This record gives sequence, C-alpha cells and structure tokens, in this order.
Amino acid sequence: MADLQSTNRVALAKVRETTFGVTPATPAFKQIRQTSSGLNANPKTVITSEIRSDRQVTDLILVGEDAGGSIGGELAFQVADDDLEEALQGTWSSNPVITVATIDTEISDVATAVLTVSAGGAAFVAAMLTLVSGMPTASNNKLARVTSSTATAITYPASTFTAEAGQIPVGAAVRVVGFMGASGDLVAVTSGGNGVTSTILDFTTLGISAGEWLKVGDGDNASCAFAITSACNGFCRVSAVTAHKITFDRVPVGWAADAGTSATVRVFMGDFLINASTKRSNTIERQYLDHSPVTYEYLLGMTLNTLQVDAKTQAIATYTKNYIGKSASAVTTRVSGATDVAAPTYGVLNTSTNVGRLGFDGSTITGPNFVTGAMFNVNNNIRAQQAIGSIGAVGTGNGEFTVTGTLDTYFGDKSIYDKIVNNTLTSFDMRVGRSDGNRESYVFDFPSIKLGSGSPSVSGKNADVMINAGFTAFMSATLGYTCSASRFWYLPII
Repeated sequence: MADLQSTNRVALAKVRETTFGVTPATPAFKQIRQTSSGLNANPKTVITSEIRSDRQVTDLILVGEDAGGSIGGELAFQVADDDLEEALQGTWSSNPVITVATIDTEISDVATAVLTVSAGGAAFVAAMLTLVSGMPTASNNKLARVTSSTATAITYPASTFTAEAGQIPVGAAVRVVGFMGASGDLVAVTSGGNGVTSTILDFTTLGISAGEWLKVGDGDNASCAFAITSACNGFCRVSAVTAHKITFDRVPVGWAADAGTSATVRVFMGDFLINASTKRSNTIERQYLDHSPVTYEYLLGMTLNTLQVDAKTQAIATYTKNYIGKSASAVTTRVSGATDVAAPTYGVLNTSTNVGRLGFDGSTITGPNFVTGAMFNVNNNIRAQQAIGSIGAVGTGNGEFTVTGTLDTYFGDKSIYDKIVNNTLTSFDMRVGRSDGNRESYVFDFPSIKLGSGSPSVSGKNADVMINAGFTAFMSATLGYTCSASRFWYLPII
C-alpha cells in the first residue's frame, strides 16, 4: 500500500517568468522555505440551464479557473529578498560583489595586496570597505579598504592579505559593505544640516541614495569611530548626497559636531530597495514526494499581491505572501531541464534578540510605550484579467500601491494617542537582523505615515492598558516613495 502524502514531504520552489504564465526553458527553481502553502486552483463551473422533462441535470461545465493563494514563512536573512522585490515592485540596488561560481575563476588569485578577478573590479572604487569571505586562509576573511582598482584587479594597502597558495573555492566572495575615511577626513557636522563631510573622499562615487540608511562608526574598533560624541556612531538616514557631504534627516539622539581627529571612521551601507511599478510573475512548483511517481503541481503566472510581516512579543518574526495568477495543473513528469537552487540557510529571526530597533518619528521606541506587536502589509491590489478564449487569466493588472500596519504598545503616556486624534504626520522604521556572525540585517522604513485608528483598551482588572494603533503609509513628499528596505551584509556589534 502506498504511503499517504505527508505535509512534511511537500517541497516548494519558484522561478521567475519572462512571459506571463509561461515557465522559462530549463528553469532553475529556487527552493522556498515555508511554514504553510495554501496555493490552489479554483475551477469556475456552471450548471447547464437546459430544461429537461425528466427534471435531471445533464452537465457541470468548466468555464474558467482562478489560481493563487498564500505561502507562510519565517523571516530570515535573504529568504524573502525576491518576495520583497516583487511586493515593492522595485529592484534591489546592490553594492558591488564578486562571488566565485567556478573554482579559481571569478576570483583567481589573492596576493598580499591585490585580488585578481575575471571582471567587475572597476566597480570597487577607492575608500570602499569590502568584506572578503570564503577564503581558505582564515585571516583573509575580513574587512579591508580598497585603495584602487581596474576591471581585473582590486588593490588594497600593502600586506592586507596572506597570499593564497591554492585555488579559490566556490562561494568565496568580495563584497562592498561600506566605506572608510582616511585618518581625520570624515567629520560629523550639524552646520547646514546634520551629516558627515569629507575633504578627500567624493561621496558621489559610492552609490549612496537619498532615503538609504547608513550605520556610522565601527564601535568594535575605537580608531574607526567618532570618539568625542558617541551618539554620532549610529544609524542615520540619508536625505542628500554631494561630493563632500552626506546630509541626514534622521540621526541618533545627541548627534553633535565631531572632528573625527585621527580616526579612520567606517560607515556601513547595504543594498537598497524602494517601491516602484515593475510587476513580475512566477511559475511555482509544488512537489508531493510521497507519491510514486512524484506528483509535480505547477501554478503559472503567480503574481505577488500582498506581503505581510508580523513581529510579536517573544516570537519568531513571520511573513505571509499571497499570489494571484493564471492556472494550475498536476503531472507526474517534471518540467524539462529543471534544476534546483538551494534556499538560503540563515537562521530565523526572533523578536527578542534580533530586533535592533523600532523607530517612531525618527527616535527609537522605548518606555513607557513599549511595543508588544508590529505589523505591516504591502498590497498591490492585483486583479486577474480574464478574456474569451482562455480558461485561466490572460494577465494580471496592477492596482494602487497601499501599505498599512499596526503598532501595539503599552499606554505609557498620551504621545501616540495625540498623534492618532490629531492626524499627525510621523514615520515608522524597524531593524531586524542576526545578533551573531556578520550580523546580517534589514531596515524596513516608512518615512511618511499617519495613525488612523486606536484607542486605549481597558480590558478588565489586573491588566495593562494597551493601545492598538493602526497606520497607513503614503508617499513621502521629500523622498518620493512610500516604503524602502535596506539589506546589510555586515554590521559591527556596536
């Protein structure tokens, strides 16, 4: 007797389509880490209206099909990167990176001051701070500042590395994670707006965008941080970039002028994503591995409609995505030429030690209004487009980009309540990430929100008074977008 299908033996993967509803040739399916999948095909049927003298119904007629549904998952670094791109309909603006895919090819040599690369070296400009990883010699896996570059060589100060005698393995990489000033060159200023200035470094060469969050200062290394004003070592949001000044519209409390005397200040930056209007579709593959032969279910034209991220007290951060698409079918032979791309292996993020900041109106939310829950939902208001001659949708239409959310807090004072009743313009940002390793992290930012609901809740005796504040995000008048995500591959502990 064959085994019945267990939920633990269902594999899920997806590949982006070039043409709506058409699986690419020789598709490379990216495996999806999941906690649930409610994807389904919903046939649309109609009972014949024919009148018979024997009163019987002669047929149930298939006239259409809807396909789609939800997938649940636990938030981890890289796991939802494609989903964020599809939900925001933007494109990640990624810092330069070279990763070895074939042994000794993309990076073919590590000398004491030079990485030899096959191509792309010119993107690593002077003063960029790189993270080198995956090298056979452990001491070579570290942060290092670029001094110059060409298409095939990235040069560093003398004796930065130990020369690698063997081959450079698959997975080894050099990635830009920030920039680093010369001794005393980076200065924290307040005059003309909070920011960082430089005499030598041209900030416009570094690929920094308005709205992007930067982590100023490396508190793990005293010589790489501002020493006079410790508040200058923190997360700041960029409002403008010129050749010799980065201006911030969000800075840590206590930001003040600091000359950075004798310090080689490090500033960390991530990849950056904002909402736009590039709609994408996927073929999603669901494998039922207990079947013999294996059943392969293919859902075509899956367009991400909503993405919701939830952070609750003492829990795992989770997300749920919902798709609207074209059609679905089940076969016993896998699509021709299919290969698999392994899912990222980073550990899941919790809401206790992996939430670095919840920011409200530019400041970290602390007591007395401690947060017990935070949620945001991105909705593209996608609609399936139907037509005569097609059982499934012929396409999906884009709707209005809307973002809503909630903040559940203790009612410690009336500051949040005042913002609700006064329709006050404010902002919300959330940083989540690893607390170990390279502390890979995300910052989700909603620069313009208004709280549209919420009142103090008195639920009974022996309980805390809470406030459940609902918000709507909308386009920032200064930054021009509704929400952004920053992806940091390295952050210092402090």
